[in-house]
Amino acid sequence: MRNRVLHDALRDFALEVAALLQGTLKSGAEVEFELDGEPGSGGVLYRYHALTTKFIDERWQALRALPSCDRAAEALGTGAAAYLRLQGVPGVDAEPALRAMLDRLYPEVTSFEFPEERFEQVYAEVERTLYDGTLPAIVIAPLPGLDLERDRLDLGDGLSLQVGERMVDAPPEAIWSDPRERSGDPYVLCVLERDIRTDMPLPVTEARIRFKRVLTALRLFKPGAVTLGPFAWSRADEGAWQPTGLGGGGHLRGEPWLLTKPEESDVGELIDLLARSRHGGTLGWALSRFEMGCERALDTEALSDYLLALRSLLDGHDDTGRASLALRLAALCAEESERRPMQRRVELAFALERFVIGGGSGEAYVDEIGSDSPRDLVLEVEESVRALLRDVLCGYLDADLKHAADDILLRSSEPVEIKAQDNRRWSREARSQIADRRSQEESEAEPSAEVPQPPEPEVPDPPEEVDTDEFEVVEEDDELAAGVTPSADWDLDDDPGSYSAPV
Repeated sequence: MRNRVLHDALRDFALEVAALLQGTLKSGAEVEFELDGEPGSGGVLYRYHALTTKFIDERWQALRALPSCDRAAEALGTGAAAYLRLQGVPGVDAEPALRAMLDRLYPEVTSFEFPEERFEQVYAEVERTLYDGTLPAIVIAPLPGLDLERDRLDLGDGLSLQVGERMVDAPPEAIWSDPRERSGDPYVLCVLERDIRTDMPLPVTEARIRFKRVLTALRLFKPGAVTLGPFAWSRADEGAWQPTGLGGGGHLRGEPWLLTKPEESDVGELIDLLARSRHGGTLGWALSRFEMGCERALDTEALSDYLLALRSLLDGHDDTGRASLALRLAALCAEESERRPMQRRVELAFALERFVIGGGSGEAYVDEIGSDSPRDLVLEVEESVRALLRDVLCGYLDADLKHAADDILLRSSEPVEIKAQDNRRWSREARSQIADRRSQEESEAEPSAEVPQPPEPEVPDPPEEVDTDEFEVVEEDDELAAGVTPSADWDLDDDPGSYSAPV
């Protein structure tokens, strides 16, 4: 004990408060209760809460008039501001600090006998706040969906992942999916521990940034259902836990995310890399879209987010870019022999998006997409976006993915199929129909004299098959009514600049 005067002044005030409140109970007053209910695994779970804070508030005017109140306020002095700040209570004066101390002495109780042992604990908090200069602070937030192979993983600089069940004094809402019954699987907690000066706020802002970075790293590392809870809890030393909104709370879609021991170092390196990188602009926008997709409740809802991320990364905003997107993605994410199948799968994913937007029937789905599973298509696109983002952030790929893909395609040895079609005014089928009609008209007519007929216009034969070392040309069926006519200006060479698109 460093300040006997302060200790005795606060103790005298607490003793008089206990006597007054106990007398109030004996005179017939009662502490009210509130019934809370929330959904649980077996229905709605109910719990009674003693409204102790309300009971004390209603009698605060009588409590502040006690002779010991002024002496306690004077002894606390300017230390009241630091105590209030660490308790998460607004104000700088001694009176609200004494009121906050009573909440620490009587948390949800129905009897006000003087709690000697608890008073000494609360007073120790006050002394550490006033005289130690620094206090240990902690911020925790649950990561639903995450499983660990061991109880704790240190990530450096005060950041760690811990199985919530091991933190026995943490709020039940931070640990259990069913906090009323304290049942179900306990959450893994993201934990930030700091030593702070008594004149500093709790490190909630730092925790919010670093917790979000951990979540991003987990999502980029491999697939799985993991998210950040909507709330964090913070406290200084042994003070009261203070809830803070994080703005998270996305849906869990897919299998739980298991972090194995061999993966721990890689995940730690990815978190450090994200802390050092400056991923703004197109890359930052695509990363945000990817994480939006990870938080969607349904696979089909996530698909558009993933495809928007791809359009951003591969410059697929106009018609030309969209036409080349699937080929460019296949060049970056598949071996040469697997590019055509992957290109086809990406095209099916875009067809699935159009189907979802149009709200078609099951029969229409089979006609448009075929028998492919929509979930499999979404997961393949998600994994492609994950791979591109991770490789760019790690420096394995240049951020200009469009030109990187075009370079790969230009170096590719696989031929590109070009389809030549007859683009002249009349197709063979049309010319045949015209000739048959003319023949029928001539046979039905009865000319009075022989009239010389003009010769049939000469129709050039269809172009011969074009074949070069660089291109594989396939001639279309005679049914096609549109195409191209070979030109004498065609001069195929090996210069990529001679062509308007990567081949």
